[in-house]
Amino acid sequence: MADTVTSTADIILVSNGPGELYTWVRPVLSELRRRAPERRVTVSLVPCQFASGHETRIAETFGADSVTSPNDFVRLLAGDRSAFGPRAGVVLGLGGGAGLALQLAERLHAPTFRYSFVPYWHKKLSTLFVDAPRTAQRARLLGAPASKLVVVGNLVADAVDLAEPVPERGDPHILMLCGSRDTFAVHMIPFMLALADALHAHYPNARFIWPVSRLLSPEAVERGISGAQRDTLGGISGRRAGSTVMTPSGARLELVPEETRYAHMRAADLAVTIPGTNTLELGIAGVPSVVLLPLNKPEVIPLEGPGHWLSLVPLVGTALKRRAVLLAAPHLPVSLPNSLSGEPLMLELKGTLTRDGVLAEVLTLLGDAAGLERRRARLLETMPRPGAAAKLVSRLLS
Repeated sequence: MADTVTSTADIILVSNGPGELYTWVRPVLSELRRRAPERRVTVSLVPCQFASGHETRIAETFGADSVTSPNDFVRLLAGDRSAFGPRAGVVLGLGGGAGLALQLAERLHAPTFRYSFVPYWHKKLSTLFVDAPRTAQRARLLGAPASKLVVVGNLVADAVDLAEPVPERGDPHILMLCGSRDTFAVHMIPFMLALADALHAHYPNARFIWPVSRLLSPEAVERGISGAQRDTLGGISGRRAGSTVMTPSGARLELVPEETRYAHMRAADLAVTIPGTNTLELGIAGVPSVVLLPLNKPEVIPLEGPGHWLSLVPLVGTALKRRAVLLAAPHLPVSLPNSLSGEPLMLELKGTLTRDGVLAEVLTLLGDAAGLERRRARLLETMPRPGAAAKLVSRLLS
């Protein structure tokens, strides 16, 4: 079986959720259209427990020749390949379990390529594309042959670069990211409202933007806006009118779809956020940020693995979770750009936080135009840059 794409072969991009579609599929498809406009490209969605249900509609806006649904994938496994056309030449996994892409490729008699931040290896993969040398090193330890590993870079940088900055910038343009976990966001939303409320007195022409995570439930968003857990961090409630939340002083926090976050990042002067991959996205976009890890109520901090299950232990779960967070706090990563660059490019605030304390730090940053520019310049110099899609597509078409 050939491991490269013939001039007439269809290319099938496998993906699973909105995040992967916007950050991985979109830049690769854009590069394929630029490099090989005559090639037929299909986006194939596979079943995923974290899917939003809107993946097919989202993928259809990208300009692929066709989009197949998770149901089409299930029918393919049952022997019906009618949704995939007669000439599948290569399958490229861009999200979803590697096993699903391999199953699809096996049914279509096509080689399988995969892009990932995680060094998963399977002997049936033709090539594993990875984001960084350290990922390739870990893949080698898992048995991946060096000849089948290619470091192409971080596709998120390409996705950010594709976004055009929003034209209606605030003065300043401030992003407020409240996270993607219901149990934590209900505490952060009232705090962000209180911060916007206080900043409005200093910057009446500011735009406060909240790209709402698609993983947050509508109930959690409404509970956050109503201030149900405002006492945790000294937050406030707001009054919602459509996609805008008004604060008592007249600040307007705009709720925008998560898929527009890159366009707002490219226009932003500053962001206030919590730890997570969003800090890397902000760094790639060159946005100086204040990254908050509030320990006012440690038991509400999301933990992965065993730490999460501690909170479910009857009677003593809350106390166990609180202790686990306090023990882990000194080692919890706060800002990925700081970790990657070894420089304090983003301001990290960890511990018992107050609105006035965070407000003072934000005002200091906003008042130092030269300092903000220095941070922005160093982020752009040290974070992953665009080019991963071009390298990947070049190898795929070679």
